[in-house]
Amino acid sequence: MLARFFDADESRCGLCARRCRILPGETGFCRVRQNVGGTLYTKTYGRLTACGTDPIEKKPLNHFLPGSTTLSISSFSCNFTCLHCQNHELSQCPDADTAEAMPMNIISSAKETGVQSISFTYNEPTVFYEFMYDTAREVKRAGLKTAMVTNGYLSEEAQKEIAPYMDAVRVDLKAFSDAFYRDVCGGAALQPVLDTIVRTKELGCHLELVTLLIPGLNNSEEELSSMLEWEMETLGPAVPHHFTAFYPMYKMRDVPPAAYSHLDAAFRLAKRAGLYYPYTGNLHHPEGTTTYCPDCGAVLIRRRGYLADASGMENGRCSRCGRRIEGVFE
Repeated sequence: MLARFFDADESRCGLCARRCRILPGETGFCRVRQNVGGTLYTKTYGRLTACGTDPIEKKPLNHFLPGSTTLSISSFSCNFTCLHCQNHELSQCPDADTAEAMPMNIISSAKETGVQSISFTYNEPTVFYEFMYDTAREVKRAGLKTAMVTNGYLSEEAQKEIAPYMDAVRVDLKAFSDAFYRDVCGGAALQPVLDTIVRTKELGCHLELVTLLIPGLNNSEEELSSMLEWEMETLGPAVPHHFTAFYPMYKMRDVPPAAYSHLDAAFRLAKRAGLYYPYTGNLHHPEGTTTYCPDCGAVLIRRRGYLADASGMENGRCSRCGRRIEGVFE
């Protein structure tokens, strides 16, 4: 399958912020975009490693069709090489056992399972962009919604092209330092991720953020405070932000897991900074999974695991005071 966003004169891929120069016979950093005789091809089109239903809260997306199910699809490889990747069997594999599928097959599966949305997830969807783009267009035509779970490293051109067909974007804000992105994520940088986050909001897609707290690497009060200050100044208080607990994984099995105290500290910092919707995950927190009305404090959505009870809301508003709640609820 021909790849998009390739400058043949410079042999440069423009799909993500790495902007790899890919000479004939070579592949990019992601290992799935290959230059064959001056033409760039993608290895991932129509090759799925997963296609199954999930609660939307598993993404996690708490303000996007809460309580609904989504059809999750993935391919293989990534444009990051995170040392702690929980899906490394997919993301760090330059090839994989896959099932063949076309966009209309995804639509058929969605209708059969009765889901309300399709999520591009598990491995970085940027590296199967062409399939995601074609599928998302068909999904919208079929009257369903779409969600992308991403590291935020896709290029401005790619993001603007797919935005009309993407209802929700959940971005990993892995840390608030270039050092983390460089040393832990394989030579990446922070600023392109911040740019993607800002553009997501500007383009009108529903946005939620996730930060996986890794003790001693990205959870200092100074770093989290800087992150939250940027968030409040740039995005405002209403973007849901999930702080989740790290467990030893992949090449970081020697790093201790995050404790309840780490989650609670981040949650309290976010509340003090003024965020309306901070959440916690991977460890139980008595407040960190519930959605409260920012105005009157009423419980809007109570969650237990991946089950969501949104009885405190009606038509996207707080049932008590009538405040419109930020998100996509129908």
